[in-house]
Parts: sequence; C-alpha cells; structure tokens
Amino acid sequence: MPIELISLLGGGLTGFVFRYLAQKAQDQKELFERALSSNKQTTENQNAAAARVSIDAGKVVRQVIVLTVLFSTLAAPFILPFFGVPTFVEVDTKNPEALFGLIPETSRKIFIEINGFLYTSENRQILVSIVGFYFGSAVGGNKS
Repeated sequence: MPIELISLLGGGLTGFVFRYLAQKAQDQKELFERALSSNKQTTENQNAAAARVSIDAGKVVRQVIVLTVLFSTLAAPFILPFFGVPTFVEVDTKNPEALFGLIPETSRKIFIEINGFLYTSENRQILVSIVGFYFGSAVGGNKS
C-alpha cells in the first residue's frame, strides 16, 4: 500500500471522527437548550398554577374533613336516632354442611337494618388519628 493511500485514508478517517464529535457536541448543546427552555416553561406554568389557587384552600379542605369526622363520631350517634335514619349493616351468614359433609359449608352476605347509628372501630381510629395530628402539629408548630 502506498504511503499516499494510507495518508488519504488516515486523513479521511480523522476528518470523519472530528466531524462526528462536532456534530455530537452540537446535538447535545441543542438538547440542553431545549431542556432548559422546557424547564423554564414548566416553572412558569407552576408559578401560574400557584397564583390561581389560594394557599388557604388546603387548610379549608382539611378543616371540612375534620368537622365531618367529628360530626360522625360525636354528634351523629345522638342526633340521627331521633330522625329515624335507617342504618344497614352487612353480615356474613354461614349455612352448615349438609348430607354428612357432602355439601360444603357456604356463606352469604345479608344486610340487616339496625336502629340508631353504627359506631365502628374505623370511626374511632380516624378520630384518634385526627386528634393526634392536630396535637402533634400544635406541639411542633413554630411560635414566633
């Protein structure tokens, strides 16, 4: 192989590599600029959304939830029975085995009407969680 051919191939290969690297750097620069403009647009959208919604909206929602839970755990058990509001409770019933165990035991769900208000353990857990949250936030609050 003549030296001129090797020089030509080596120069062509070197030119290709440098052109490839330059193009790759240009692509990365454009990608970075697009990401930067996208990030700027996202920040503007977030700021516009924050300006539309008042900061106290979440506070009002939490207070409504707390008042609803307090009503259902403290006031409803005493008020609702006076108005005759029916309460239905889901109960699992079991049918015993039949024909000496050939027909297996089955269960089905039925609904029974009870008088008054059903106070479940979930109501108590919700009330305890809310009271704990409010006492904890009061203790951890920053009083300046």
